[in-house]
Amino acid sequence: MRKLMSAVGAGAMLTVGLLAGAGPAQAASCTLVQSEIYNGANIILWSQGLQGCSGDVYWEIQSGDPGTSSWQVAQSGTTYYDNQVSSYYGDVELPCYLRVYAKFGTQEKLTQPAHNNNCAG
Repeated sequence: MRKLMSAVGAGAMLTVGLLAGAGPAQAASCTLVQSEIYNGANIILWSQGLQGCSGDVYWEIQSGDPGTSSWQVAQSGTTYYDNQVSSYYGDVELPCYLRVYAKFGTQEKLTQPAHNNNCAG
């Protein structure tokens, strides 16, 4: 089974207009960044990372059923970011109805649910 998350450069997200360019590191501020899920014709795409600091971000790709409030963790992990934002994408290996959760320290982000029309299920 292919990995659920594949990293690409932040340039891909800039191309579709989902991210602003990252500035120089600022020790005084640290921001967990996560875009909403972009659902294109044949791809699901989102971005995630840290601006102004470095550290490990815990993330989950959650699978659910439309119309219910029940979510299961399809995959989880920790990714180290050094004042960077990366783009992640997939299609057939991602759940049919998904959302992405991220946590760094006390900061948490959760995307709105999205339908994946090219899902495996």
